[in-house]
Amino acid sequence: MKKQKVLITLFVGSLVLPNLIWAGFSGYFNTENNENRELASFPQVSLASLGDFPSQFEAFYKDHVPFKNALVNFYNLIDTEFFQTTKIGDVVIGEDNWLFYLPSKDGENAMADYQKTNVYSLEQSAETAAKIEKVRDWFLDKGVEQFHYYVAPSKETIYSEYMPDKPEVIGMGDSRMETFARYMKENSDVEFDFLADYLEKYSEKYQLFRKYDTHMNNLGGYITNEKIVEDLTGECLPIGAIQVMMGTNPCRGDLSRMIGRYKELDDDREYGLDHFHDGVRYKVRKEKSEGGEEILKVFKSNSSNEKTLMVIGDSFRLRLEKYMPYRYQKTVFVRIDDFKQELLEKYMPNDVILITVERDQRYMENLDSYIIQAEEG
Repeated sequence: MKKQKVLITLFVGSLVLPNLIWAGFSGYFNTENNENRELASFPQVSLASLGDFPSQFEAFYKDHVPFKNALVNFYNLIDTEFFQTTKIGDVVIGEDNWLFYLPSKDGENAMADYQKTNVYSLEQSAETAAKIEKVRDWFLDKGVEQFHYYVAPSKETIYSEYMPDKPEVIGMGDSRMETFARYMKENSDVEFDFLADYLEKYSEKYQLFRKYDTHMNNLGGYITNEKIVEDLTGECLPIGAIQVMMGTNPCRGDLSRMIGRYKELDDDREYGLDHFHDGVRYKVRKEKSEGGEEILKVFKSNSSNEKTLMVIGDSFRLRLEKYMPYRYQKTVFVRIDDFKQELLEKYMPNDVILITVERDQRYMENLDSYIIQAEEG
């Protein structure tokens, strides 16, 4: 009986004591959300939801357990430094600590993309192409003069030489997106461009992606921007014609945060660019969602190009915000999930581009539902 009381006391103490310590010292620990998702919130208590409360509370507690980040960081450190693990969650650790994001989930299976195990069939390519053509026609019917769709390559597509030996590339020939881009070129009149081949021409001379982030750096953003500008206007200012300077402050990223090495991995640098907008100035107005995420930005400049451009896309659209506003008198950036037809009616763009990243194909495969059906519903 005495032994049982001791065990019960130890068990209750193991549950209560960490929370008591956490209450007093949590301010000294990292409590940021290091995961690429929204953490569970404390469940609402009501008679109607009482049955779901235990599972909802369990999800909340797992996401907010005391010392979670410190414990996860310690575990990841042991994994990478002692056991030489090359994959933590969805993050792959490559040569010279280059980090890559390879999730394996519906609509965003970057691992299968890289391993070439999910190549489109002819029927799948035709179905997706038809949806893109439908959206292109819809924009043209609304008075848009030019519509272009761009797919930004995933980081591992451009810098595969930094990927570790595992995961291995299993398939032969073209990848999923390369297969689809070839289909579009041969079978569709939509202005569609998978930017991998174009960016690879610059990737040896310039570092185009942030080492510890999923996204391009300023150089990759600028080169992509001027490619798009040339497609739309026939003019551009190549990277060799402007001033490029390496920054001095550490350039950290979302991937280093996800594996708990945000402060440690600090040897990457961002680039500063100059003399690409001499004499052109702009003002910007921003709109945010209820959660604080920027969903719309409207830039107005004194560019000699009097047209209006609307840029619709995922997070890769943000790489263009530093440069595109200098090329149009009005540039509207909107997150694809938040596109509404009234935006088209309000800003009346001459040109529209869509840009999404290679790994997140759900936008491309269901483009009509994001752009058209949402507006008619």
